[in-house]
Amino acid sequence: MTGTLDDTVGLLHTAGYLYGQHGQTRRAIAILMVAARLAPGHVGVLRTLAYTFLIDGAPQRAIAIMERLRAMEGGDHPALDLLESRALWACGRESEARAALDQYMLRPR
Repeated sequence: MTGTLDDTVGLLHTAGYLYGQHGQTRRAIAILMVAARLAPGHVGVLRTLAYTFLIDGAPQRAIAIMERLRAMEGGDHPALDLLESRALWACGRESEARAALDQYMLRPR
């Protein structure tokens, strides 16, 4: 990415995160989707988007983003296991959620 595009994606990422943390999840999702469109390989944007989908009550969409992240180089992060556990639990998939939480607990830090 060029410097200007990096700055734009960074600004959108920050704005999306802040909106999400302050209860404006729909607005955050819209902004983060634009950022993800501009930088489809930006792991941080995708992680924030997955979390925002989860707090917005769309765990299935969060899981789809997490699957995409796991397929990316550098996308697999210990926090992703924890996030996946919450999303699976919200979908009613308790045994898978427990397995994801166990995986998180067993990862070296």
